[in-house]
Parts: sequence; structure tokens; C-alpha cells
Amino acid sequence: MKKAITSILALSMVLGLAACGSSGESSSSTPASSTEGSSAEASATGEDYGEYDWTAAMTVAETTTNYKMLEKFAQLINEKSGGSINVELYPGGQLGNTTEFTEAVIGGSIDIGTGMTTDLTDFVPEMGLFDMPNLFDSVEQMRGLLTSDYQDTLNQYCEAAGVHMLGYSDAGFRQLTTNKKVESLSDLNGQKIRVMTNNYHIAYWNALGAAATPMQFTEVFMGLQQGSIDGEENPYMNIVGNNFQEVQDYIVETNHLGHIITFFMNNDLYQSLPDNTKALVDECAAEAVEYAAGIADEEIETDKQICVDAGCEIITFSPEDMVTLKEKAQVVYDMVRENLGDEKVDALLNAIQEVQA
Repeated sequence: MKKAITSILALSMVLGLAACGSSGESSSSTPASSTEGSSAEASATGEDYGEYDWTAAMTVAETTTNYKMLEKFAQLINEKSGGSINVELYPGGQLGNTTEFTEAVIGGSIDIGTGMTTDLTDFVPEMGLFDMPNLFDSVEQMRGLLTSDYQDTLNQYCEAAGVHMLGYSDAGFRQLTTNKKVESLSDLNGQKIRVMTNNYHIAYWNALGAAATPMQFTEVFMGLQQGSIDGEENPYMNIVGNNFQEVQDYIVETNHLGHIITFFMNNDLYQSLPDNTKALVDECAAEAVEYAAGIADEEIETDKQICVDAGCEIITFSPEDMVTLKEKAQVVYDMVRENLGDEKVDALLNAIQEVQA
């Protein structure tokens, strides 16, 4: 009953905010920045950017890189527009779970969203390319790809699905957390590991011998607390952002997937903006992404220490087990090739190889 009431309230908020996307109406949520004293700046520059109140949704907490990136964007665009553009941030699943708010952004009832690439696979199938485990040898290689020309290819995929991608960031790699000690790959056998509602993730963890258990992110803490699942996988950012370190004993640094953060807007809304407003959005988004990149590594180390201080034991696999992880991932590569085609898979692998070179 509690879950049903929560869903109804979240849906009501989404519908209630639908008219706020670009109408200039204000929301009851606290703005990310103040408009006081900024009108003078707008009249001094002579720029008319139009008046907009945009909503930005996410399921992650205010401590995450996602939130801090969008908070920076909201502050910048409010200041540079002279207070005529406001962005209200709704973290923690206030506007629905990942599927719900992403669908709302594509439909236009929410203006802006942030999550990770996997969140978009139901709407932009090509984002499933990043669900192939062990794509990257290092975080630096992943970041090199996200700032390469391959970004243009990703953006084309997104716009075809109704999403305008404003930028990409990252939170390092995703790790396994569990209450049953995992010192080798064989220790995973039979463990109920929460995964995203994603067929590639399910196939991967089942191939490792675990019992993959799909679950919405907003339900994970309770699942861990009540013991209906043994563990889950997320970057340190989300582990700490949702206090999983309080209900998990071990963190295994599997580094199996890069946690690529997406920052996107409804494409129809973006395309409808005047050219100068588009340019302002692009400018502020680029600055916000750069800001997120600047804090990512420090945030990862800080969050990791929080887990250690909470009593979590950090475990690393042997080189042999890491090789086995990559071998077991082949089932996902085969699925992605079947679903998206060899050409798209090879284009990504070649782009990664060029970054490495």
C-alpha cells in the first residue's frame, strides 16, 4: 500500500509540473539559485533569453555528482539569463523512478533529467552499448571517449529518440556491495544481487553465478535492510548517497561497468528555444560538465573513505578472477551485437581503441 501511495504521489507531481516546463509559472520546490538582484544584469547586456521555469528530475541523492552538476547548471543559467531562466531540482525520486521520470522527459512533462546511460536503454537502445562489461581499462580512457568525436554519434542516437544530450560525466566504475564475503568469483554463487531492470545486467550477473534480482533503485535500501537481497552494484557515489554502507559489510571492486552520467533535455523543448537561449544552455551545460569532471575523483575517494569508516571491508579480486569476469561478460557482448548490430558495436570498440592509442 505504501508503494502504491508513493507512486500515485510521484505521478501527481509529474502531472502537476507538466505546465511549468516553459510557461514561466513557478513551482513550490526550492529554486537552485536566487534571482534577487539579477534583473539589472539582463538589462545591462541587452539579451532577451525569454522566461522559463524548468524542472529537473533524478533518483539519486543531493550528495551525488549528478545533483552537483545540475545544481551548477541551474545557478549558471539563472545568473547569466539575468534571472529569467529558473531550474528546479527534484532529487531522490521525487518525480518518479528512473523509468517514470525518463519517460516524462521524453514526453515533455519534465524538462531535464540526469541518470546514467543504462537508464536510457529502453528509449535509446544504443545506450546499451555501455552495458557491455569491462569496456574500459581505466577511468581516464572512459573520459577520453566521452570527450572524443564519438560523442556526436551518441547525440544522434539520442535525438532520434526525443532526447537532446547536454553532456556526459562519470562517477568512476560500478562496484559490488554485499553482506556475504566474496573473496573469489566462486563466492558469488547463488547470491541475490540487485540489478537494474536491464536484460544485459541480468544476463551478466547470472553468468557470474549470482541470482540477478531486478529492482527499482528507490527500493534497494529496504531490500538490503530486510535481507530480501544480499547485495547490489553501484558506484561509490550512489552507495554513500543512499547509505548502503550502513546495511552492507563488503565492497568488492569489480570495476565491471563505467558509471557514465547523462545530462539531457526534452529535444522538442531544446529545438524550440531561440538561438541565443540555445547557446546559453549549451554554454552553461558545458561549464557544469567541466565542474563535475573536476570533482569526480575527489568525490570517489571521499565516498570510499566513508564506506571504510562505516566498517565496510574493501575487497579486490585476483588478476585471474578479473580475467574470468571479462570472459563471462561475452554473453552480454553477444546480446548487444544481436540487438544493435556489429557495425554499432565495432564503432564503439574502435573509438575506445583510438582513445587508448
